[in-house]
Amino acid sequence: MKTVLLPFQFHNLPVRGRLLRLADLDTHVASLRKPNACTHTLAELLAAAALLAHDTKHQLTVGLQIQHPELGVLLFAQCLAGEGRAAGLRAYANPAAQGTPFSSLVTQPGGLFAVTLEQASGEGQRYQSFVGLTEPTAAACLANYFASSVQTPTHLVVLAAHDKAGAVLLQALPNETMDDDDWQRLGLLLNTIQPTELLADTPPEDLLAKVFAEDDVSTFEPEFPQFAHDDPRPRMLAALASLPPAELTELQRQPSVTLTDATSGQSITFSAKEIAHLGKLIKE
Repeated sequence: MKTVLLPFQFHNLPVRGRLLRLADLDTHVASLRKPNACTHTLAELLAAAALLAHDTKHQLTVGLQIQHPELGVLLFAQCLAGEGRAAGLRAYANPAAQGTPFSSLVTQPGGLFAVTLEQASGEGQRYQSFVGLTEPTAAACLANYFASSVQTPTHLVVLAAHDKAGAVLLQALPNETMDDDDWQRLGLLLNTIQPTELLADTPPEDLLAKVFAEDDVSTFEPEFPQFAHDDPRPRMLAALASLPPAELTELQRQPSVTLTDATSGQSITFSAKEIAHLGKLIKE
């Protein structure tokens, strides 16, 4: 299976859609290399974040979080805008959520599903919205987000298996009249898609033709998004550089310093020589 993004349009109904397949996720996301009960949810969140990030004319970084007032950020998935280069993917589950399936997280009272949108330049407005963690799947939580925050009727299915994930989104076109029965029918058809179908090697056009056989659906030119391996070193070095001089001097006396990135779970060890060089650069 190859990574592909396929936009499509219903001609007999005021509905547009996008289908995304993500391959080799564990190559890009370190936290998915050791499968457990929560990695399935992380893969689904990554597919949803990547679909949203590529569903706009603007370069956006999209972050999805499952939060709890007492346990903090349980799961985190983010698709970083490419800004002319390959986009980045990262995901992480904190110790309280590791090994916990989504169905169990939903039973935690007070849970929240957070969606964060930020322009790639970092100079634009940062938008964050919260919906209650009351639905049985991440896709259903996102549908609630679209209904309550974006106010756009949306159907969404997100599926994952092993190192692959995919998503299909349907949205009613604005300022168009949509028959309720047709909209409900499309949602039911969308939810018949199985992981083996969405994450197969077959052309995505064939899947759409099969699922929506009664409708007039046309596809547009497919895109083939590229995702770069997330490197936490620049973030970690920036964090070290922001330390007070006395703390940085103390670190320079250590043989090495190991940091763990809370947004990816990756641990990086910096040698005493690297820390000393960093201190020298700051003085200059």
